Amino acid sequence: MPPEPKETAPCQEKTNDEQQIESSDENETPAVAEEEIDLEGASDEILELNDRLDSLSTVLDTIEQQNDHLRAQIMLLLSSQRETLKSFKEENSRMAAKDAEPNDGDEPMQQS
Repeated sequence: MPPEPKETAPCQEKTNDEQQIESSDENETPAVAEEEIDLEGASDEILELNDRLDSLSTVLDTIEQQNDHLRAQIMLLLSSQRETLKSFKEENSRMAAKDAEPNDGDEPMQQS
């Protein structure tokens, strides 16, 4: 078979328009086909990943709410403990002041 004219004359120059059309056809056609295949296959994976992220977000929101609730309870407990400690200190001060006063005939209280 005789070679085609393109094969016999490789040094033949093409116009810029022809070169751009050929290069764009060579580069774009396979890329578009590959992207479509990848996107179609990846769309299920993307949807599954999106569902997982939504689930994680929901779980994290729940954990954050529980943490906020626990923090509020801890703050109440700390406040209660401070009030109790303050009350004990006042009671100790009163008892120390009472013990410091001289009592004639009274026996000192035994501490347990």
